[in-house]
Amino acid sequence: MTRGRIPVRALREAEPIAEKRGVVQHYQREPGSICDLSIMSPGIVSHVRIKCVRRFCCTVEEMGRELAAEIAALRIIASSREISRELWLCSPRYAWRFFRVLDQSLTELGRDGMPLLTTGPGAGMPIAGPAPVGRPGSTPVS
Repeated sequence: MTRGRIPVRALREAEPIAEKRGVVQHYQREPGSICDLSIMSPGIVSHVRIKCVRRFCCTVEEMGRELAAEIAALRIIASSREISRELWLCSPRYAWRFFRVLDQSLTELGRDGMPLLTTGPGAGMPIAGPAPVGRPGSTPVS
């Protein structure tokens, strides 16, 4: 499914971002693996795939087309309000973008796992429907 080297430095730099959101469990990367790590926090479990990309500054729709294989693999995992499938993208200079993989779309997230609420066309807004962010009445983990 994936080609190239394992993004060792990106995985190492993702660690503190993930730890701020909850308890982190790492998976051994091998052919056919879907996730690199899981984050357990109150009310939600996030399954995360980390991918290094060369083209970093494009719209959510373009990211969806370019990363179709990774998105399709993440969609194998069940999704609900308590389970989040996420794709974390790392640029060659180790800048980050975060996406939640919904059944029919992507939603761009902030480092805290919450959907971005920017006003630009296609910049962080859901393509279709709201993203699950936890149980009703719960507060997000900082």
